[in-house]
Amino acid sequence: MSLDVFLVPVAETRHELYTEHEHEEDASPAPHPDTVAAWWPRQVARFKATLAEAEEERRRRDRGEPEQEGGSLWRALWRALMRRIAETIAEQRLLWQLRGKAQARLLHPELMAPDQALDLMRASISKDLAKHRLWCVIDAALTAVLGPLLFLVPGPNFVSWYFFVRAIGHWLSLRGATHGLKVTVWQTQPSRDLAAVRAALALPRAERHARLDAIAAALGLKHLTGFVLRVSARPR
Repeated sequence: MSLDVFLVPVAETRHELYTEHEHEEDASPAPHPDTVAAWWPRQVARFKATLAEAEEERRRRDRGEPEQEGGSLWRALWRALMRRIAETIAEQRLLWQLRGKAQARLLHPELMAPDQALDLMRASISKDLAKHRLWCVIDAALTAVLGPLLFLVPGPNFVSWYFFVRAIGHWLSLRGATHGLKVTVWQTQPSRDLAAVRAALALPRAERHARLDAIAAALGLKHLTGFVLRVSARPR
């Protein structure tokens, strides 16, 4: 099954890769971690459950819903952790999806040459490959150190679990980036709707949201508006 990847203009000279297909960690619900006996399957179940909760947190923010107030200190820390993991998922979803994909279609702004679009795609994935290789090692090492170190600290070991989730995420991204560069066969397709994203970003806030929503609907993408607004606001 082919994967659609969108080369989205998010600034005057900057483009970001985006996809919205569910990755396999989302597609198959995991059993509740407490029902799994073996250590590794239990960690995988916890990982999937964490992804699902973080994704829902991101969707609430993209819809503009207010954050839940109150609760214990641990709950506040957990919500902060979910925000961080949600950002990780949004950034790495494409690379996770590329694992095992034999073919992919790169949709790009219609005035961009196909070769330029492919070069931008490969440069982006190559940059991500180097980043995820480094951080996979760092986060795995932090997990190994902080897990035993914080074992006796009262309360949930959020810190160690956070780095564990990051390490798995970087590993999946590393595999996807390698596959996307070396194995996946890419086709290109120009898109008039993608070309309209840059102009939409120059509109006043209310008009910008409405125009991006219309572009997202035309492309069949549910969460494009939130992605564009989030990424375009980052420093260059």
